[in-house]
Amino acid sequence: MEWTNDILLITGGLLAGIVNTISGSGTLFSMGVMTLTGIPLVAANTTTRPGVFFQNLTGIIVLRKFNHFNLKSLQPAPILATLLGAMLGAWCATLVSNNSFNLIASIVMMGLLMTYILPSSLFRKLSLGIPKSTWLIGLLLFLGGFYGGFIQIGVGILILSILSGAYQMSYQESNTYKLIIILIYTVPTTLYFSLTDHILWRPAILLTIGQVIGAYGAARFISKNNQAHLWAKVISILMIVATLIKVWFY
Repeated sequence: MEWTNDILLITGGLLAGIVNTISGSGTLFSMGVMTLTGIPLVAANTTTRPGVFFQNLTGIIVLRKFNHFNLKSLQPAPILATLLGAMLGAWCATLVSNNSFNLIASIVMMGLLMTYILPSSLFRKLSLGIPKSTWLIGLLLFLGGFYGGFIQIGVGILILSILSGAYQMSYQESNTYKLIIILIYTVPTTLYFSLTDHILWRPAILLTIGQVIGAYGAARFISKNNQAHLWAKVISILMIVATLIKVWFY
């Protein structure tokens, strides 16, 4: 029934907004619930973009209100590098077939699943240390932007890792910087997907409603709930499994 799909989309958007504001990979929920309502992954990938913009805008406004960052610390070079990569990635996303995108998205989700399941101590040993090279950092952010423009899943975690490794930012600072970078590159990519008729607007609007509410709540309580990351991890694992089952078996 249509109303049950609407509730599912708003709920998925709510979870996406919460998880993306806490860390990243919340797009698993917005894309995942779309596949559960029968929307192909390749269409879900483009339809989720308006919600990504508004959830990041909401998170930034709320965090700014509580003085969790200073706009004067922003640097234009990493923003520009990510923006250029995202525009190229968005163009490539409209060229790939549904079956090819299903395979690519499944590989990405399996990779994320491994990061959730395997011991965190394993990844601490592989912590990202990036040499202080402007060109290298720019290249990494360009590739991160390309990935985000092509497939949004997990881009928050990727950019967060690059920022932390390149600039030795605190978690709070790099997480907020991440929100700003994604917000900026989502403007032209969303416009491109819209002008090329790759956005399904009814699901996009319903997801956006949920994502704004989720981002607002997560930004308000992100520094108060010590279990937020744990809950985000458990729910993300369930969403990955449900999405993969839907895509490949139904």
